[in-house]
This record gives sequence, structure tokens and C-alpha cells, in this order.
Amino acid sequence: MKGLPIVTIVGRQNVGKSTLFNALLRAQSAITENTPGVTRDVLQKLVERSEFKSSFYLCDTPGLDIENLDEINTEIIEIAFEHLRRSDLIIHVMDHKDLRPYDHKLVSLLKKDEVLKDIPVLSVVNKVDTELDEYDLEPFYKLGLNEIVPIAAAGRRNFALLYDKINFLLPNTNKTVDSPYCRIAIIGKPNSGKSSLLNTFLGYKRAVVSEVPGTTRDSVHSQFMFQEKKIEIIDTAGIRRKSKAGESLEFYSYKRTLFALGEADVVILLIDAVKGLGEFDKKIFGEIQELGKPMILAVNKWDAIGDKETNSWKAYKEKLESRLPILKERPITSLSATQKLRTFKLLEMAIELFEKSQKKLTTRALNDWLSNWSGKNRVQKASNRPPKVFYATQVSQIPFKLLFFVNDSKLFPSNILAFFRKSLVSEFGLEGLSLEIELRNRNESKEKEGRDDTSPRNPR
Repeated sequence: MKGLPIVTIVGRQNVGKSTLFNALLRAQSAITENTPGVTRDVLQKLVERSEFKSSFYLCDTPGLDIENLDEINTEIIEIAFEHLRRSDLIIHVMDHKDLRPYDHKLVSLLKKDEVLKDIPVLSVVNKVDTELDEYDLEPFYKLGLNEIVPIAAAGRRNFALLYDKINFLLPNTNKTVDSPYCRIAIIGKPNSGKSSLLNTFLGYKRAVVSEVPGTTRDSVHSQFMFQEKKIEIIDTAGIRRKSKAGESLEFYSYKRTLFALGEADVVILLIDAVKGLGEFDKKIFGEIQELGKPMILAVNKWDAIGDKETNSWKAYKEKLESRLPILKERPITSLSATQKLRTFKLLEMAIELFEKSQKKLTTRALNDWLSNWSGKNRVQKASNRPPKVFYATQVSQIPFKLLFFVNDSKLFPSNILAFFRKSLVSEFGLEGLSLEIELRNRNESKEKEGRDDTSPRNPR
């Protein structure tokens, strides 16, 4: 199993790499001087802080633009590049006030090297000391960079966004080489056909199927190969209201189901076609929605409906969407687990939804979309001020979450956010995902960074 991720800071001399290293560590570990070339070795420190989703090793490298390459300097450069090739994330630091030819060269090296080109790179523009400076990043975008975070390492300016981006780009250390490609949880009320669906997926009887509700009391994990991918299916206990009989057992079954929900990459919410979408099904949907999990609503026992008319499914689907309008934005399908009707189509839908959820939209792509939106002036002015988005970036995948830095969040009513979501879904192919947009006022961001600078944090 691979160890902790390695995050390496790289750049030419005197751009503020060691200052950033110390600021992320909250310690004076690297020597910082205005004299170029002070750092000669690769420094490595363990980071265990509450701001980050997992622990990792943070490394500081020497400035790579060493002139007069004698034997020692050549070895320094070679060691630094070998270390870079073992990294899981590279933070490339540049100086906002001093863009040089070697910055161009290093960008090219990171893109063309056979190993480095597959490692995610976060481009950090340092010494962006004022809000006005943030509008002067065009020279850096012209380098073809996709992920740019403007900061001032010395004053920890814009570190809240930097934390978000490091977390977003850090590799998932919870999965090993033998981990499944995708984990799919089957959720629903008792007797909706969850165990029958599991058995159909597996091709053999793995779970007990009974007409007695609540036969499955724990979450059943099973793995199988589908389209050359290892899939893990989690069959959960039926979620129901607490009853007087067996209240303790039901409580623990419910807790295990919620845990399985947290483990899953995709959730299949199964309902009984005959019974339809009940109020408790809607509550289950709310639990899934709150976690931001990609979800498919699967209508089981479709063979029992009896109505074979062409438009019967269309009418049924419209009725579902009228009861829960948000379902218009989620994939819905009918099936019969016992008759093996569209069960493998359901698997294909789940894998496709999972792959969409794994997309990482570059900051450059999002801000190109944003520029296009701003140019069309589709949104009316509010309170004598137009709503303005300064910057957009993705900060997580599940939930699929985007962060918008805005002039005033109060100028963005629900209809504008709905327009944003619809446009983003269309532009980036995000159909079926629960897309979250968080608005952060410029002033709020600065206050947060100010608190972050003074409030002590305890390692986990």
C-alpha cells in the first residue's frame, strides 16, 4: 500500500518557496532570505493539520535556475527533479512582480517530462499583495496554466483558497491498488427488491430474498467484474421509521446504512413500482442529497405494473417528477430485478455517473466559461449593482462543489444560481450530478484568512 502523499514546492530562486513552505507548516523550518540559492537540499516535513483532508509530506526544493552548473550544483538539480518525479502534487511558485524566461521553461518541463506530465500541478502566483494585483494575472494565463491561485505567502493572503485547492488535488489515499473501481450502494425501503438486485448483479444468490420486510439487517459488501472493472455493490438494510418492536436493532441497521452511504461513490435509490414514491422515499432522497452523492432513482418491479402501453413509463416518470421536482435533474430508470430487465443498463448508468463525478474542472476552463457568461450580460442588475463573480474554482468532487468569489452574495438569488447550474451542466457534461455552488464574498474571505492567521489550530 502506498504511503502518505508527497506535495513538493518547486520554482526558480527567490520566488518565495521557503516562505510558503513555512507558512503551510506554521513553523520556521526553512531558511528564508532575499539572497537566491539559500535552499540547497530537499526539505521534507510531515503535515498533520485540520485544514487538510489527509496527512502528507510537504517538501521544499532548491531554486532550479542555478547558473554556472558545477558538479555540486548539477547534483542538486538532479536530486530535486528525481524528488519531483516521486511527488503526488507539485506546487509551482512564481513571482507576481517578476516573471522570467525560466518560469516559461519550467512550465514546459513539467508538461513534457514523461513522468512529471502525469502529476497534478498547482500554479501559485506569490506576492499578490492587493486585490488590484489579482486583476493582473494575464501573463501567467498566457503560459497555458490551468490552475492558478494568487497568494501572498508572507501575509498568508488567500490561504483559504490555497487549502481548498491542495485538498482538491491531493490523491485519494483511502484506495489501494486492490480497491474497486467504483462502489455502488443500493438504498431503499424494506422489500423494495434490494437483495434481488444484488443477486442479479452477481449472478448467484449472495443475499437472502424474502417477502418479510427487514430480512437484510446489515450492509452486505460484494465485488464482481463488469466491463473489465472491479465493482463493489453494497446492499443495505431497508431504511424505515423506528417501531416499538426491535427499536435497538432498527437503530443500528439505520446507522450502518448511513455509513454505507458515506462509503459509496454512487447510490441507487430503489423504489417499488407498485407502491410508488412515498414520503419516506423522499426523506431517504434528502439524506443522499445532503451528502452530495451521485444518485440514480431506480423503479423496480416494473413488470408488475401491467400497463404495456408505449407511453406508460413516460407518464409514470412525469408523475415522479411532479412529486419531487428535483428528480428532473437526476437519472431515472425502470427495471425488474427478478426478470433481469434493464439491470445491466442500470450498472452502466451508475458507472457513467461515477465517471462524471470524478471530473476535475480546471480553474482556467471555469473562468473562460465565466468570462463568456459575463460578456453576455444575461443577469439583470439588482439593488442598483450588478452581481459580479471575480473568480471560480472547483474544490471537491463528491459533492461536486464549485467556489465563486463574488462582490455580494445577496445579489445572487436562487434563479441566478439555477441559471449557473444549468449552464455549467451543459458546458461541462455534468448531467445527473448534484452540483453545489458556494458563494464567498471578498470581504468574508479576507476575514476568514485573518482569523486563520491568528487562531491556533491543533493537529489531528
